[in-house]
Parts: sequence; C-alpha cells; structure tokens
Amino acid sequence: YAMKKQILLCAMTLLLVVESVAGQVVEKRTYTYAHRGERAMYLDIYSTNASVEPCLLYIFGGAFLAGQRAEEEVVEVYEYFAQRGWKVVAIDYRLGFKPLVDEPDVERNMFDIRRMLIDAVEVATEDLLAATGYVVRNAKSLAINPEQIVVLGSSAGAITACQAEYAICNDWEVAHRLVPADFNYAGVISMAGAIMDSGRKLTWGRKPCPIMMFHGNSDTNVPYEKISLLGTRMFGSKEIAASLDKVGSPYWFYAANNVGHSLSWKPMYTMREKMQEFADRVAFGGERL
Repeated sequence: YAMKKQILLCAMTLLLVVESVAGQVVEKRTYTYAHRGERAMYLDIYSTNASVEPCLLYIFGGAFLAGQRAEEEVVEVYEYFAQRGWKVVAIDYRLGFKPLVDEPDVERNMFDIRRMLIDAVEVATEDLLAATGYVVRNAKSLAINPEQIVVLGSSAGAITACQAEYAICNDWEVAHRLVPADFNYAGVISMAGAIMDSGRKLTWGRKPCPIMMFHGNSDTNVPYEKISLLGTRMFGSKEIAASLDKVGSPYWFYAANNVGHSLSWKPMYTMREKMQEFADRVAFGGERL
C-alpha cells in the first residue's frame, strides 16, 4: 500500500509540473525588423521568460496573396511552443500575388503570372532573410540562441523557408547581404513547401541544414514533385528529398497518399511532438537520420 501511495504522489507531482509548464503566461513583444519604402515590417516574439532559448521562426501561408503573422488560430501554436521552451518569432512579409486580388480587372497572361510568381518568392525570401538577420544580430537582447533557429513554414511560407535555405547554401546575393556569412538555420520545417529554380535539378552549393517536410501527393496548390512554368520550375518535397539524398543531408519526410493541401497546416496541430523530436534529435542533436 505504501508503495502504491508513493507512486500516486509521484504521478500527481509530475502532473502538476506538466500543468505548470503548459500554463505559463506567454508574452508578446513586437519589433520593426525592416522598412520597405514607407511600410514598416514587423515581427512578434512570443515567450514565457527572459532566459536564452531556441527560436522557432514562423512564416504564414496564403498563396502569397493573403495571410498575416497574428492569425488567431495560429497564435495558439505560438503559445504552445513558447510554453515549451522556445522563443517563437512570427514575421510580416510582402505578398507578391496580392495585386491579383487588389486589381481583379487587370488582364494578365502566363508571362505576367510567371513574373509575378518569381517576384513573389523573391521578395518573401528577402523579407525572411532580413528578419533572420535582425534576430541573429540582436540575439543577445532578444534572449535567443542564434545557433538554434528553426524555420517553420506553411504553404507559401514553406516555399519561402525552403527558398531561404537554398539561397543561403548557394551563397546568393540576397543571403550574402542579409545574414552573416557563417550563418545557417539549425533546421527547416516545411508544410507543403517547394523550391523555385530555373535549373533542371536542385543543386546545393553546400550541405543544407536538416529539413523536415510534410506533403500530400495529391496537393494541387504546391507541387509534390515538380512543375514548370515557362522555364521556371518549382521542386516539391519529393524532389527536395531526392536532392538531399544525393548530398547526404539529414531529413524527415512525411508523405501522405491521396492527401491534398491540408498538410500545409495540419501538422502544426497533430504532429507537434514530432516537430519537437526533429528539433531535439536532428536539428540540435546532430543525429543523421
């Protein structure tokens, strides 16, 4: 009986500790990380304490024409990770496809759409790298470990996250200009993402950071494999995984048969523990899975 009572007390204590951790108050602070003309670009940081912690940098989705950093249903995700020892950073970025909504009567051909797609990915990537540079430069005052920054992207945000890593590894001018030369993310988590390039295959100048990918093979929004638009190619998660195999870079790839674009957001709610495990074991722990 005494043993059972001791076990019960230990279980109750553990439960109280877990509830205490999950119940910590999350505070939000807002900073200006760049200016684009007269527009200020903001990022929010969600945290529970002032100690130095890893950073989860979130890029929202919305087809490069909609979305915002503080959408109500995603704030719950920020708070979840903040309560578990992360500084969660959510950023603004420019929406290159927004003219399609703002100017619906303007006629555009396929060449116009191609140019808009290229511009949309480029400006979003520039903004992500600018926000990353801001976080790295101010890591001490923000209480962030600059060697433990993981990017989490949804749909257009996932494209942006993968594109930023591709730019860093290939030393593109935009990366060279905005982040330190020796910087790389600790990891990228891509929910229905892709990489845009004009080449026939993906080429990594240096090995990328570990990448976790979620993608349904019936996704009609972001290609699961590869598509081409007038010579501009979008390489989806299956192609990215194949390119990582070739360079021997660690990755986790969750592919789902007969599933569409829902994996651009569902993993934030159903696979959080796996994201944390990826960070702990692969991004931070260095396991070559």
